[in-house]
Amino acid sequence: MLMPPILSDMANDSGPPELVLFDLGGVLCRFEPDRRAAELAAAIGVTEDEIHALVFASGFDQECDLGIHSETAILERFRRLGFPGDRDELRRAWAKAFIPDRAVIDLAIALRSEGVVVATLSDNGPVLLAAIESVVTPSAIDEHVFSCMLGATKPDPAAFLAALEFLDARPQQTFFVDDNPVNVLSARRLGILAEQANKAADVGSALRSVGLLQTH
Repeated sequence: MLMPPILSDMANDSGPPELVLFDLGGVLCRFEPDRRAAELAAAIGVTEDEIHALVFASGFDQECDLGIHSETAILERFRRLGFPGDRDELRRAWAKAFIPDRAVIDLAIALRSEGVVVATLSDNGPVLLAAIESVVTPSAIDEHVFSCMLGATKPDPAAFLAALEFLDARPQQTFFVDDNPVNVLSARRLGILAEQANKAADVGSALRSVGLLQTH
């Protein structure tokens, strides 16, 4: 269920937001983790269930999201599991889970054309970070901010605060779009303008509600 918008609380006397933060999997991209699991399973010669158990249910992926493991360490672990590929092949396999939503990416490009800074705020690790320009065209994003850079994941307030510090941004001048209502609520509690959306039409409406995309 979508969270009700609190547009009256989003009003900004100093003008529209200067920074827009987009979630990656669920907003800028469709997130289909089974595609990644299938790719890794085929490469290693195990089942998708085994990949899930070894990488995701084990907590290893969460550790990667927190920046505990470098990309080199992750590749070494996969090689021990039997992955035969190199760094680029692991990146390609990891990126399979993310299918760009062209309509939302076009909104991001339009925002940048209006002088708005656009960034991602994503719970992901160094492998996807290294592959991100193969997923989202560089013309859509000024900065990619991943949890592995911050040492915290959403909805932890520390993730939002570290992202704002990294981007030299203020909460009141930031608009955050995420498909997860828990993340949206956490951002709002910090004074960040935030809305839940996962379809291009809803994302566009949310952006316009705070004074953005007025010429598009």
